[in-house]
Amino acid sequence: MFDKHKHNIILFEIILGYIVYFFLITQSSFSLAVIWMMFVVYAWLLSSLYLKEYTFNSFLYIISISGVILSISFFFIKGIEELPFPEGALMFHSEEIAKALFIFFICTIPIVLSKNNKPKAVINHDRIINKINIKKEKWEEATEDDIRSGNYEPL
Repeated sequence: MFDKHKHNIILFEIILGYIVYFFLITQSSFSLAVIWMMFVVYAWLLSSLYLKEYTFNSFLYIISISGVILSISFFFIKGIEELPFPEGALMFHSEEIAKALFIFFICTIPIVLSKNNKPKAVINHDRIINKINIKKEKWEEATEDDIRSGNYEPL
């Protein structure tokens, strides 16, 4: 019974952690929310290792998703400021926006690299096998009778 729900426990843990993160951002400080996010990632890592549900790709996705959520939060909290006058005016802080974009960039690199990390040797090996199979289908080895009779076509 427990084996069926191991994956759901870990998924529930990370989703609950993100919900508490958004609650902390709105009700408390940004620094407390960042500390909570790091705690959630480590708690997920330890529980997935303990329950033997850890995979490197899932760890990359959790780190990347957490970083993207963090960078979007940083952008809206520090990068954009609402001004009281004129009404509805916004002030953009370029230095803070640059920091948010840098965090976003750093956190999306692992996903891009994991998607493009396909073993090239296996692909080339398959191509070589396919070429050999095609060549085998197009010709057959001449026997001694064919060579004596001259009834063959050289390639």
